[in-house]
Amino acid sequence: MRRTWVRIALAGMLGLALTPAWGYRCKAEAERSGAMDAVDVTTVEIFALAGDLQVRGDTETTRVEAEGQACVSREDMLPAIDITVRRVEDRIQVLAEMPDISGETNRRWKDELAIMDLSIRLPAGVAVIVHDSSGDMRIRDVASLEVSDSSGEIDIEDVAGDVLVPRDSSGDISMSRVGAVTIQVDSSGEIRIQDAAAVTIANDTSGDIVLDDVAGDVLIGNDSSGRIAVRGVGGSFVVENDTSGGIRYSNVQGSVSVPDQRQP
Repeated sequence: MRRTWVRIALAGMLGLALTPAWGYRCKAEAERSGAMDAVDVTTVEIFALAGDLQVRGDTETTRVEAEGQACVSREDMLPAIDITVRRVEDRIQVLAEMPDISGETNRRWKDELAIMDLSIRLPAGVAVIVHDSSGDMRIRDVASLEVSDSSGEIDIEDVAGDVLVPRDSSGDISMSRVGAVTIQVDSSGEIRIQDAAAVTIANDTSGDIVLDDVAGDVLIGNDSSGRIAVRGVGGSFVVENDTSGGIRYSNVQGSVSVPDQRQP
């Protein structure tokens, strides 16, 4: 879904007329924005819905700034799309306000299209928590990170502290230059992590797991399917249960424990 932002940028640079990225169903578009000073803020919590999400930490800013590109299938839906930025004690919350297309509260827009791509700039020294439903996600240069996601690719780079993924339903996960990583539940999609302090993957249903250059321990609890490839571990490497797919490892400095039937 990141193509939306790319096509907008190219159209502006080349002076081209922009055809909506969502095809004939995107009948109306609009820009939305919100911002707030982040002095003495420790955490930014983001509630994103359908659409791509980009989050970037910046050492030069003391504000949280959110911009959105909304796309809907009916023009009368646009007033229901907005970005809310609010402060709760030492936390700033960024909320994507979207029309109800599920029909649960209002059947007027049931089964219509409503999407808003979000781009958020925030101070690099704050922790970030993301709740996302669908769309690709790209996060850079934050102090620590927690991500819950239903679908779409997750791309994370340059996180000084820990990264926690309580739940990811589908889509690939890619991380590099991060602290200790914990993925509690991953239902489907490949996991690739490079240059991390440590890695724990409690439950992975399907998709390959590829790990490179982990300074500490690697623990994989339950892996149902897909290969496991690990290279360069400063601590121990443990796989407690693996149903199918091969396990390969090299350059592990500590102890190794994998199921006997999966030994290379």
